[in-house]
Amino acid sequence: RLAPDARLNPHRSLLGTGNYDVNVIMAALQSLELAAVWWDKRRSLERLALGQILGFILNAPSQVSLGFVALPLRRKHWLAVRQHRGTYYNLDSKLREPVAIGGEAELRAFLRDFLSQGFREVFLVVPRAVEEAGAWLNPE
Repeated sequence: RLAPDARLNPHRSLLGTGNYDVNVIMAALQSLELAAVWWDKRRSLERLALGQILGFILNAPSQVSLGFVALPLRRKHWLAVRQHRGTYYNLDSKLREPVAIGGEAELRAFLRDFLSQGFREVFLVVPRAVEEAGAWLNPE
């Protein structure tokens, strides 16, 4: 749908390994009446209105390897963070199982540490109405 006239999908890895770009994620969320809001890392994480946010999609550079041989390439790796029964979990597919992060204070520390490590991005997953109202951000 995103590139109907393209011979090669410009939103997917040329190696056919998935690795979709943010446009695919945004289109998938829109089909569910959700939105991905880019988090400006210059803002304080204390401003996140966590009660309005359904989850987080994080993007980090990842080393490409063939077996045990690391290649001099980096690709973007997507991972999710979601709350369940008051505890936030790291749902990275590279982990053996979900890893508990903790409550709101631990989540903010996790995100702060994640964003401090270079070329990394955070997207907030919110209902469309929350995005339109800007309700994912607490006032200063």
